Amino acid sequence: MTIHFSKMMFTEFQPLGTQIRQSSDIEVLSDILLPEVNLAVWQRQLDTELLWCAAQLAARPAFALQRQTHLADLPALLQYAVPDMPGRDALCQDIVLQAQMLTCLMDTQHLGVRLKALHSAMCPRFHTDHVALRMLVTYAGPATEWRAGPEDDDETGCLNVGDSALLKGSAWPAAAAVWHRSPPGMAARLLLTLDPL
Repeated sequence: MTIHFSKMMFTEFQPLGTQIRQSSDIEVLSDILLPEVNLAVWQRQLDTELLWCAAQLAARPAFALQRQTHLADLPALLQYAVPDMPGRDALCQDIVLQAQMLTCLMDTQHLGVRLKALHSAMCPRFHTDHVALRMLVTYAGPATEWRAGPEDDDETGCLNVGDSALLKGSAWPAAAAVWHRSPPGMAARLLLTLDPL
């Protein structure tokens, strides 16, 4: 699949509020380059076999892949790390697609990849990430919760399984970073985190 995003220049910065953009159109992800947008979510439904594979991996407490890699090496890395089972190819292809979109938007070929089974809240308190930009996809279990700001009465929401979310962090120039947290509870999850390098 070839990905085409309209490249946008972001050379002028100013203090910002927060804007959330959500859509079933893949182009919504390019909105993250707009100065006023700090969370862009591509809402989508995943293939049944992919979801089955993700649920199996989420049930394995020790399953984890964490690596810095070049985009070209990612398919082989995933084939090695993800056990052979129904849905593996669909899951690996989807992860590569997410990585292609992120590296295209950020004009890099290097990224940090973390695919991990979680059985407790990794980050239970609302926080911002000390990165410029991060992509999150929950493949199984409860998904990430977000908040427009640090206060209790700020706008809140929750991602869904399969949503591809781009979150600005505190290292993005002049941006208001997205406050978010792991969902509370002990339900098994499979979470993908991608960071451009």
